[in-house]
Amino acid sequence: MNLLNPSLTVRLIKARTALLRDHPFWGVLLFRLVPRETKSVPTMATDGVSLFCNPEFVESLPPAELNGVLAHEVMHPALHHDTRRGTRDPRRWNIACDYAINPILLEAGLHLPANRLFDQRFVGMSAEQIYNLLDQQPEDGRSDNNSPGENSGTPSPSSSASRASGPESPPETPGGFGQVLDAPTTAGPDKAATDAPTPSSHEREWQIAVERAETVARVAGKTPAGLDRTLDAAEKAHTDWREALRRTFSETMPADYSWVRPNRRYLAMGLYLPGIMREGVGEIVVAVDCSGSISGRVLGLFASETEALVAEHQPERVHVLYFDNEVHRHDVFERGDSITLRPTGGGGTSFAPIFTHLDAQGIQPHTVVVLTDLLGSFPRHEPAYPVIWASTRSRQAPFGSVISLEAA
Repeated sequence: MNLLNPSLTVRLIKARTALLRDHPFWGVLLFRLVPRETKSVPTMATDGVSLFCNPEFVESLPPAELNGVLAHEVMHPALHHDTRRGTRDPRRWNIACDYAINPILLEAGLHLPANRLFDQRFVGMSAEQIYNLLDQQPEDGRSDNNSPGENSGTPSPSSSASRASGPESPPETPGGFGQVLDAPTTAGPDKAATDAPTPSSHEREWQIAVERAETVARVAGKTPAGLDRTLDAAEKAHTDWREALRRTFSETMPADYSWVRPNRRYLAMGLYLPGIMREGVGEIVVAVDCSGSISGRVLGLFASETEALVAEHQPERVHVLYFDNEVHRHDVFERGDSITLRPTGGGGTSFAPIFTHLDAQGIQPHTVVVLTDLLGSFPRHEPAYPVIWASTRSRQAPFGSVISLEAA
């Protein structure tokens, strides 16, 4: 099938050849995308399978900028941006992804259109980290907490799009010249329905392609600066923080095995195995850093996970502390109560008041979970009970377990 007009085909071939010569990492990856001419997008867009090109936009670009835009597009699936959005707002996700990609391309000497998105604050960050910062500082002055698609399961504009003539119009973003669409969940026009990629196989194929492209670039002596750091950040952002929090939290709970109550998970397979008995879960503490570093969106996600953990383990009592350099508020929830988080405070951060306050109240919890950015002073001595730091930044703590919420 001839997907492009001759003029567009010639321009793309020349650009790909130039990338293979000067920037082989992106030139090699570009072979994975099938070019498709469309006017349903204002510039370019990709879902990790197709490269949708608006011919008028392509013709308007100087050769050097076309090379840069193509490299920009191929970086989206290389970093799994087409499979990592989840329920985030598509428009803000596009902006965050562009901020994550463009510094890499500029550092490599590629040229991008003048209206490119670039902010020194975001250099080296993953798209998830940038998204959360944009959530705190909306560019259009509006909060994104209730934006379309946010935490609602609303599909992106590409999820139900017909691939025969191009996707539905992606969200337009300021400074955006190459949109990322969700990876297709149905087969394209050239494949049978049984050939539709699954998210895991789609990601695996791109992971292999990236490894091969790295090898080619390394042999040519033209590996992009900072590429390893960027790929590592993308891999860390792909970690399921909810599962990590749930697993770490569960490990702090007292448990034993009993044959009296079999493990129901394995009964269907004909296996009679002992079940886990959890007893004596008395009090747990949730401490919320109110120094201003926790966005409303992350707070909401953390609250939902906290309530799920409480529902699973059924502690007798949950203490919620709001602190900065002192504890400003102490809420108590009994078993069965619905837990809501209402931060108060806003000064500097010290973690010592959490433990001083618990000692003064005579509270000996099974576990303390602290939602924070880990920017603060720690107490001199480690408490006698487990501490879990749910951190919005990649930092270490002198004691306890750190769960990264950077990708939340």
